[in-house]
Amino acid sequence: MLYSISPVLWESKFFAFPIGRLELPANYSLDELESVLQFSRNRFRLVCISLEGNGVETIPLSAAECVCFDRRLRFAKLVPYNVVSLDPHVRAYTSTFCSKWLEQLAVQSGQLSRFKRDPELSSHFERLFLTWINYAVSGEFADSIWTWREGNRHVGLVTIRCVRRQINEKNEFERDGCIELLAVDSQYRRRGIGSHLFDACDFWCSSLSMKNVTLSTQRENEQTIKLCEKLGYKQVGESTIYHYWNPGWIYDTKHGWISKD
Repeated sequence: MLYSISPVLWESKFFAFPIGRLELPANYSLDELESVLQFSRNRFRLVCISLEGNGVETIPLSAAECVCFDRRLRFAKLVPYNVVSLDPHVRAYTSTFCSKWLEQLAVQSGQLSRFKRDPELSSHFERLFLTWINYAVSGEFADSIWTWREGNRHVGLVTIRCVRRQINEKNEFERDGCIELLAVDSQYRRRGIGSHLFDACDFWCSSLSMKNVTLSTQRENEQTIKLCEKLGYKQVGESTIYHYWNPGWIYDTKHGWISKD
């Protein structure tokens, strides 16, 4: 088969059923997609399909619906090496305790998330982002966290991690910074806080001699997109995310989710 589905271990553990991920090129074969999904029907209850480019709302498959729940744009820019000094409200978050303010910001960051939009997953949405930010604070899901503080309250948040990028056939790599969660409390928006949080990312990446800083956001997140473009980010990619729920799975009170086939 041309396409292969890889397990998504953390999400599978969180939702308590097997989830797979499939990267699909823009010129994919519908017959080949049908075949690989049919082969996966006993292995994964959910397959998250990432299609390169701007895809249709629903991929016409015969066995079950394959519905778009997210359209994402990817942005990148070169890391500047003349980073201005950070605003005193911006501080690195170094505590191993996740404050309630960070948890609230994490939930706000996911309002456009596919996990909230898919009715099969939406009841777990808040718990997912609360768990995610706690893992980030522990250092498992983030390499650095920066916040904007008003008094003792955190009203802005950005998490960033270091990723390796292969640059040639000799398996040589460079390091990039990848922005993951970005949120400003709804009561504090349009005050320039987001720009200052981006400054913190530039500062961190520059201090570690990284080449690029990247982020991905929903296409309808116009405020973040405008801010990215204002700060010199360029769009470098686009993808459409689908959820395919394999039919024939039932919940067993003793064994959890199982395939009937």
